[in-house]
Amino acid sequence: MKQLLISTALLVSGTFCFSSHASNLDPELQTKLDDTFYLYDSGHYQETLDNVQWLVKKGVAVDYDFYGYRLGVVLSLWRNLAQDFEPARISFNRFLESSVQKAVNSPQNCAAFDDARSMLRLQHRVTDIIATLEEKEAAHPQVWSRCWDDTATLDAVEQTSKPLIDAYIGDLSDHFATHYIPNIEQYYNQCSTEGDYREACQDGVKEYLTSVSNAFRHAAMTHYGLNEAGQVGGLTLSLLLKWQEQNN
Repeated sequence: MKQLLISTALLVSGTFCFSSHASNLDPELQTKLDDTFYLYDSGHYQETLDNVQWLVKKGVAVDYDFYGYRLGVVLSLWRNLAQDFEPARISFNRFLESSVQKAVNSPQNCAAFDDARSMLRLQHRVTDIIATLEEKEAAHPQVWSRCWDDTATLDAVEQTSKPLIDAYIGDLSDHFATHYIPNIEQYYNQCSTEGDYREACQDGVKEYLTSVSNAFRHAAMTHYGLNEAGQVGGLTLSLLLKWQEQNN
């Protein structure tokens, strides 16, 4: 079940990778990650925090493939720990403030860009993300281009940010077709490795597709009209029907 939770966290964060099982990681990181979950579940919060901070600081240096787990799993665990353990809350907020400052002052620092957005998202502060990005974009066009990715796109689309959509995304239906449909289809196919949790994984991907589609259609209707929204809806329906036929 833990592997399914990890896969789900990676999917939600937009950092899902095709080797979604943590066992594909460097053995040192695998052990540290397993120990961290065990410590958290056992209520050993200070030891959990020590491990989390080690993973955040050193994990990617041990194995670059850990980058997605760092964003999608470790930061999420840190946020959960912060709700129960005051030192974790303080350290989480300090790291968040530092990451935001680094991203604003050095827009080429993609690690800070990713950390800031991931942590603000965990605090349900996506509007803060967009406000920061729009303000910097207005003063320095294309300032985020080096670090812009699909998760930034989804933040902009969900908040219907026309300045960011126009600057980094363009035609919404084309972007949905070329960037999201292929990736989501691969996420769905990856669920075949989840064993007993395959169906739950597939349901999660379907929900993710629906939420992404709804965001794109809403942004399209808000700024570009019914035809653009309809194209996104058609792509979504086609993929759902394809999956239905595969399961028959």
